[in-house]
Amino acid sequence: MRMKAGIHHRLVGRGALLNALLLSLAFSAPAPALAQTPTSPGSTRDQSQLYTHRADLLLAPAEGLQRLSLPWAVVQASRSPALADVRVFDAQGQVLPMAWARAPLAASRQRTLALPRFAWPEPPQAGGQHADVQLRLQHRADGSLLSVQVGASGQASTAPNPASTAAAPALVAKTWLLDLSALQTGASADEHISALQLDWLPQAPGLSPQVQVEASTDAQQWRPVTEARLLDLPAAPGAAQTAPRFSLKSLSWPKLPEAAAVPRYVRLRFDTALSLSRSDLLLSRPHPALTPQPLMLRFEPVNTKPGQPPQWSADLQGPVAPLALSVLLPQPNSLLSLRLEQRQREDEDWRPVHSFVAWRLLRAGVESSAPPQPLQAEAARYWRLVGDHSAGGLAAQPLMLQWQWQAPQLVLLARGASAQLTVGREAAQPVARALAGLIPGYQPGDEFQLPQAQLGVLQRQAEASLAQRWAQLWDPQGDMLRRFALWAVLILSVLALAVMARRLLRQTTPHRAEP
Repeated sequence: MRMKAGIHHRLVGRGALLNALLLSLAFSAPAPALAQTPTSPGSTRDQSQLYTHRADLLLAPAEGLQRLSLPWAVVQASRSPALADVRVFDAQGQVLPMAWARAPLAASRQRTLALPRFAWPEPPQAGGQHADVQLRLQHRADGSLLSVQVGASGQASTAPNPASTAAAPALVAKTWLLDLSALQTGASADEHISALQLDWLPQAPGLSPQVQVEASTDAQQWRPVTEARLLDLPAAPGAAQTAPRFSLKSLSWPKLPEAAAVPRYVRLRFDTALSLSRSDLLLSRPHPALTPQPLMLRFEPVNTKPGQPPQWSADLQGPVAPLALSVLLPQPNSLLSLRLEQRQREDEDWRPVHSFVAWRLLRAGVESSAPPQPLQAEAARYWRLVGDHSAGGLAAQPLMLQWQWQAPQLVLLARGASAQLTVGREAAQPVARALAGLIPGYQPGDEFQLPQAQLGVLQRQAEASLAQRWAQLWDPQGDMLRRFALWAVLILSVLALAVMARRLLRQTTPHRAEP
């Protein structure tokens, strides 16, 4: 019985020892959030020395909430995911409250408006001279155009009915009339025409038409708007039937003076007769914070093994999401099929993002290039272009890309007349708040109505000296001292428990009887 009681006593003692050890570890472990917080409330020492880069801020006067656009240099200097190491300090070294602006939906920035189109009726023996043409326009009750005809007995041209399932005969004409009546009543006051997007039925040899765009409010007096050369070429000989055509069927709409009236009608005059199948206006709502910023990037050729397709890669030094890109081919009359790929780290596999064709052609003495390719991709640091075997001499040359991206927008609560932005700290914990917790009564888009602060030149600062790091360590109100103290308590607790365990084991170990 005494032996059983001794064994039970030793088991209970060891269980209590294990429980005490676990409780000590749980209560002694240092909190990681405290270790990452750059400056605690009331701290008097400058924690900004822990960051590699800094820049002065020019704040908007007499404004509390302000918005700051971060340039490319800040993204490159960041050392933490999602820009978690970005901080804004006031003159007293306190971290200012901040939040990241949200990107509004793309639908709120741009929208497409389909325009009814009418083949321009040519009178007999008119010779294509529009000055002698007298049009008769028939309108619906809502003011939209129903039909167009020349004189009283001329043939009428009607717009295709989208709701009809019957195949309408394809009309071929050199001149087309577009009805913009829907723009008169359905457009917002802050919208403007940014582009005209066209399409036509393809022809086997392809087309390269020249188009003149004219506008009018009464379909009688016309004023020129713009002109451009469009492009629609078939795939290269020998390519697969599914290979894409090379086309440029949109043209930019010039910015008109504010006093100019919004046109009611648009006339397109082509030098080649074609069957127009699409006529859309691209309407944009101007917003300074949403304007993409161009960035020139150099993709270097990659040494590949024999038989592999040519490749070009670039390290952006920080995660960036492109909105659009265009490849600037170094040689005219060049075509290059490309696939864009991305990855976040060098040890990851490449992920495909988008496939497109870059071209630079000279036709009829006019040089044109492929338009920018719109993209929807996640932010990544490493990017690669993979071509095909038809690249030829381009495989050994660098490729220049014009990269469209949106700068991150930071909302901050300014205090005082001066502030400083710092960035560049490994494994930093994010301190950004939710917008609703920073802007009273927040509604989506309120952050873009705030006045903008201006960022000075981002400069690399010297590493903190040993004396500065020691002073930060022993700051009685600093987080580094609390971190050191917590680790010291943890180590002392483990040592004390080890001594107690050794003594307890020695006391509970049975002594062997001497022979």
